[in-house]
Amino acid sequence: MISLIASNILFNARLYFLSISILFCISVGCVKNSKLNGSNKLQKLDYIDSLLTESRSNKGSSETKFQNLDKAYDLVKNLDQDSLKTDYLFKISNQLYSLKKYSEFKKVNLEFLKYSIEDKDSLRIADFYWNMGSYYSDIEVLDSAYYNFGRARLIFKQKGHIYYTAKMEYNIAYVLRRSKNYIESEAFAFRAISNLKNLNKHLLLYRCYNHLGLLYNDLEEFSFSIEYHLKAMDLIPKLPKNGIYLERSLNNLSLVYQKQQKYGEAIEVLNKALLNKSLRSQHPNLYAKLIDNRAYCRFLNGDQRAVEDEFNKALYIRDSLGNEAGIGISKMHLSELYLKTGDSLKAFRTAREAHDLTKSLGLNRDILSSLVLLSQADPSHATTYMDSYIKLNDSLLLEERKVRNKFTRIQFETEDYIAANEDLKKKNIWISLTSVFGVASLSFLFFGYRQKAKNRTLLLQQQQQKANEEIYDLMLKQQNREEEGRIQERIRISEELHDGVLARLFSVRIGMGFLKFAERKKDENRFSVFLKELQSVERDIRDLSHALKNDDLSSKKDFPKLLFELLEEQSKIGNFTYTLEQESSIAWNRVDEKIKINLYRTVQEAICNVLKYANCSEIKLRLERRNNLVQIYIVDDGIGFDTNKRHKGIGLKNMKSRAKCIGAKISIKSTVQKGTQIKISIPTKTLYHEPTT
Repeated sequence: MISLIASNILFNARLYFLSISILFCISVGCVKNSKLNGSNKLQKLDYIDSLLTESRSNKGSSETKFQNLDKAYDLVKNLDQDSLKTDYLFKISNQLYSLKKYSEFKKVNLEFLKYSIEDKDSLRIADFYWNMGSYYSDIEVLDSAYYNFGRARLIFKQKGHIYYTAKMEYNIAYVLRRSKNYIESEAFAFRAISNLKNLNKHLLLYRCYNHLGLLYNDLEEFSFSIEYHLKAMDLIPKLPKNGIYLERSLNNLSLVYQKQQKYGEAIEVLNKALLNKSLRSQHPNLYAKLIDNRAYCRFLNGDQRAVEDEFNKALYIRDSLGNEAGIGISKMHLSELYLKTGDSLKAFRTAREAHDLTKSLGLNRDILSSLVLLSQADPSHATTYMDSYIKLNDSLLLEERKVRNKFTRIQFETEDYIAANEDLKKKNIWISLTSVFGVASLSFLFFGYRQKAKNRTLLLQQQQQKANEEIYDLMLKQQNREEEGRIQERIRISEELHDGVLARLFSVRIGMGFLKFAERKKDENRFSVFLKELQSVERDIRDLSHALKNDDLSSKKDFPKLLFELLEEQSKIGNFTYTLEQESSIAWNRVDEKIKINLYRTVQEAICNVLKYANCSEIKLRLERRNNLVQIYIVDDGIGFDTNKRHKGIGLKNMKSRAKCIGAKISIKSTVQKGTQIKISIPTKTLYHEPTT
């Protein structure tokens, strides 16, 4: 029995030591394997980094770089999921995009999004939308570019990244300008500038100013265009020294002068850009553009010396670089020159080549220009070319309208998304407050009081609206009474002159006509002169009488006249000069009285604010029509203010409230010590109650 127990103990001891030995060997093996695996991982990461570095370098062909990226991607796919893998996917997708390998870029970028969502990394998700926005912008799918840049902007804004928010706003402005949505493009550019004010990000600020210069040139608001191009150029000393920002800005500025037909100033600006002798070797595309633009300005200015040589020089450079869009422009310029010099055969041939090339590239603006040239160079087929022109132009207008509608829908959906997020935040706050404090009854009372205050405010607004209408009606009635009084007085004076004074003069002249002078011939001649003078006086009185009764002098006051009288009255109080500019295309007589009341009160409030705070010497009031908008500008040269600071006054709130009531929008631009511009914009369909098409 004892021996059996002893043998069992010995067996258990052996088993215990055997287990310890096995565990020790396994642990040692695991450590060795982990060290080996760690070493392999480091080698793999080093290899991936080297492949990415080679693909970024200036050496090697695009195909070699793409093969390196493909190898790197295969290695990254086998990495464990962590932030390092996501970083590598982001770098690979960016480099694929720079190589224009769009299908591979989309695949890697979608994989990058998948891991970013798993990591709940919202900034990486924003980077995904940013990449996709750039991709769609490159391939001219502008509505998708707008959507993706907008999603990226929302995330950056929610995370408080002001600089990246501004970058997305600039990208959105760029996309909107390309789709000719100029008003929204202008708004996003100014938002970007506002965000960049204190960031010292001079390059992006330069791009924003340059964008506004190009935008205002498209709108033919040349003074604004020149102003913002000059602002962009003021920033150039703060930009990287190896850039060609000055030369690009000077070229853009020359296009403004060219549109204004100030060809001499355009040529002077282009000559300044061409002082950079390194352009020909280092930036040949820009060099070709500059000499081509200069030659074209000389041609338009009537100076044809050496113009053909410069056109051909630009064409040769563009052809050697494979710049097909530039080749098309050069050939169209040559065609115009040949038309001018009477060589219709050359003109037709170059115009035909330009048309075929631009059509193959899908450059619609240049296709239209080439069709115009073909109709001039080949008059026998002019009708065919112009039919093609009209058809293409109409299709482009329709497409632009569709894109703008898509932008509106995307904006609406984005606003719904923001509103939903805001509602969700409010609900979370409400639940938190309720669970912590249990003050449901107090909340009920608070919201009841708030609703009551809103009702009171609404009632006051309605009363104010009614009072405004009554005041406006009284003003119109008073004006009508004054006008009728003036008309009656004119009629009375007219009748008095015609029936009284004129009749008496006529009687005197007739009576004098019967007098005879038998002896003194000299007195008879003088008498004839006096009779003729009386006839002349009668004629003048008759003309004056008719003019006083002319209906043209009895026209009633219109809305612009009311604004003029407002300016005249306020100028006496504020001691400032004023001007009123208006376009005759605005039919104020068709505008509803309530809308005119609110517009009048809004302008009145704006001028009152100027009197209170601006300390200005001049106010300009301008009424104009742009596309489907009627716009009222109130511009002063006063001390201005910082629009980013919150202002406690009720004046601006009242103006915005009135504008909202009639479907108008108010925008305010102000610079300290440089004055303020207030713009009131109202759609014509709202102004004239036009039906929606």
